[in-house]
Amino acid sequence: MSLTPTTPPLRAVNPQGPAEADAGGEPRLVSRLVLAVDVQGYSSRHAFDQLEAQVGLCAALEEAAAATRLDRTDWYLQRAGDGELAVLPDGIDLAHVVGAFPLALERSLGEVNGGRGRGRRLRVRMAMHHGTLVLGPQASFGPAGDAPVVASRLLDARALRRLLDERPDRDLALAVSDLVYRDVVSTGFCALPPHCFRPIRMTVKKISYQGYVFHPEAEINSSGGRPPGKAIAFPGAVR
Repeated sequence: MSLTPTTPPLRAVNPQGPAEADAGGEPRLVSRLVLAVDVQGYSSRHAFDQLEAQVGLCAALEEAAAATRLDRTDWYLQRAGDGELAVLPDGIDLAHVVGAFPLALERSLGEVNGGRGRGRRLRVRMAMHHGTLVLGPQASFGPAGDAPVVASRLLDARALRRLLDERPDRDLALAVSDLVYRDVVSTGFCALPPHCFRPIRMTVKKISYQGYVFHPEAEINSSGGRPPGKAIAFPGAVR
């Protein structure tokens, strides 16, 4: 079985990410969109299937970025075997990216999974948050700040994992932070309908996090939408 991706392999990126320091070399606090993705059930795969999942995920992310008019060489990427945390550059069209990228990624995953049996399909969780962080040479182990933490917590939410467990027909489960929902999704400028999101909250290490999980099959009422219901509390993922 070939492991050749359907799109060109990911090009090299600056390991330090975009320059985020002033002229004196001091790090600066900036506000950026952060995406976190993770392959569901990665650790249960044997080595060959893990490699296949990595190649497939890379191809799907590249294809989705191209479809959204994004250049991944401009992203800061912190990779792990089963996923990555990405910081997008300043100046992006936030409403366009938040709406278009998840839809493009789900289409790309469908193409990657074409012909694969249920047990070998690439199924992915994704979380999005826009907030403050610090990048640069001094951030040796990855971006520092609240934004990557919030994205990572939402990615690990049991509500998001459970969505893929309960919907074996879906290849992508998406969560956005409370801020992204309020400031982007709910404005109507985003391609993702606000009524298709359900609120969640969780507590991890005594810190509370709130977000919204995307349910594209949500029923639309006669008025063209409905407000989110009461938040469902899920225990946070314990590391």
